Amino acid sequence: MDVIKLIRNKWFLAAFSVFYFGIVWIFFQIFYRKELLLQKVYKSSNTPDISQVMTLYNKMMRPAPDRSEFDSFYRLAKTLTRIEKKKELIKVLNKLIKTAPEDRDLRLWLAVELHNQGRYREAEKHFVILLKGKGEK
Repeated sequence: MDVIKLIRNKWFLAAFSVFYFGIVWIFFQIFYRKELLLQKVYKSSNTPDISQVMTLYNKMMRPAPDRSEFDSFYRLAKTLTRIEKKKELIKVLNKLIKTAPEDRDLRLWLAVELHNQGRYREAEKHFVILLKGKGEK
């Protein structure tokens, strides 16, 4: 069969398109599994499954985050708050502060969490930074 005739065949094009986009979708699911699961857990109105969240936490805490992963780590922090894993939340917030030290809301969230856990000296450092920054604006 001639290649041009095959390309003009509508059934061939439809089958090829379905096959091609199916392969792309499968690879997308494989490569972005962690991000998709985090997005699902973050947007869910139900209480997240603790084992899923802790698995995500363990996978995400190995590498140091960069600016492109900031949103993923922020979603992880919000999810950890919902399941009341305070120690892990502090670790994630510390990583986020190292990535974006100028983010005042994030620093305030970390300072309040540290204060609520009775870690006053650590919280004081962040409150001092927040108060110093207040006079600059």
